[in-house]
Amino acid sequence: MSVACLHIPHFGLRVSMQAQPELDGHPLILSDPHHGHPVVLDATPEARKKGVRAGHSVREATALCPEAIVLAPNPSAENEQIRAISLALDDVSPLVEPSFATPGDWYIDLTGLGRHYSSVKEAGQHMLRLVNPSLRPRMGIARGKFAAQVAAHQSVAGGIATIPPARTARILAGAPVDLLPLSTDALHQLHLMGIETLGQYITIPRAKIAARFGPPGRFAWDLVRGDADDPVIPPPRTMVISEYLELPAPVTTCDVLMIAITQLVHRAFRSLDLRYRQAREITIHAGLEHDRSWRRSLVFREPYGPERLIKAITLRLQHLELPGPVETLAIDIQGIVQTTAHQAMLPALRPRQMASLANAVAMLKQRYGPSPLFRIVEVEPWSRIPERRHALVSFDP
Repeated sequence: MSVACLHIPHFGLRVSMQAQPELDGHPLILSDPHHGHPVVLDATPEARKKGVRAGHSVREATALCPEAIVLAPNPSAENEQIRAISLALDDVSPLVEPSFATPGDWYIDLTGLGRHYSSVKEAGQHMLRLVNPSLRPRMGIARGKFAAQVAAHQSVAGGIATIPPARTARILAGAPVDLLPLSTDALHQLHLMGIETLGQYITIPRAKIAARFGPPGRFAWDLVRGDADDPVIPPPRTMVISEYLELPAPVTTCDVLMIAITQLVHRAFRSLDLRYRQAREITIHAGLEHDRSWRRSLVFREPYGPERLIKAITLRLQHLELPGPVETLAIDIQGIVQTTAHQAMLPALRPRQMASLANAVAMLKQRYGPSPLFRIVEVEPWSRIPERRHALVSFDP
């Protein structure tokens, strides 16, 4: 099975750079400035030559490379690029699998394309032309997804690298071990053990790999040996209802943001596709000033209609701190199901403790106004500031 791997290195950086193409060729660093302790998420080859690596703090990175330019991630633009490239590749082959583990990689099954192209290389050249050249795409073609990925990483921008079946084992043996689908911690352990190439990795017995790294390590071992069954599996086709709103003035408060989200949700549920239906997932995209973006996906245990969905969103976002003024807002509603009904419990079978608690809260509210009971909610467990890790939310059963 011939498979092509379309690879865009430093995908997040390349997307963030789209608004400033003049930065191409400069040492660039990708980091989220709104994170409690900003670290380097990615760095261009120009910055890596100065010693900058992912995981460094921004202070360390700028000390190593003073001329480096720090760019913030643009998750909404990344999601739009992934969607656009996937749709373009769908016109070439019905089997296209975007990699969610490594954004910037797409796997395309080339089976049957010989009727439309004189060679697989011509098909690859056509697919490369579908991608913006400023993203520096490249492609690898081989038998199997993993071998195609290795070939793509060895290719140059705009080029196509192929691995003949007879040379697959030899080429894979010299590839770096960082291409294995393992966690960062597992790869770090391999480097500490002196294992730098895939050839060195498979010299270790399979049983010892499984004992040290578990099923992921065993699967990676099978991938290198060519024994793993890893076909191209396109993601399931799901209905997505999208709505967009350009705000008349930049929004800086969560209350005003919720008014805009409420308008978009009601507009979406007025469409024919959502009539008499409910949804259990919504993704909110906010376009910020200076070509930045913010994205949040909310998945709910039960499907909700418009009113309950708005209440659930309000509860989830009540302590939201916007990373900047919001200029545009968009929502994607997914997980759409038919309207469902829930049978309420008989009064005699309802939990007695909850009823007693509700009565007690009602009495306290009658005396003091707002509910004086609160519950502890985890907000930012990663924050260095203890007060930001948890919050007190009014409890009103």
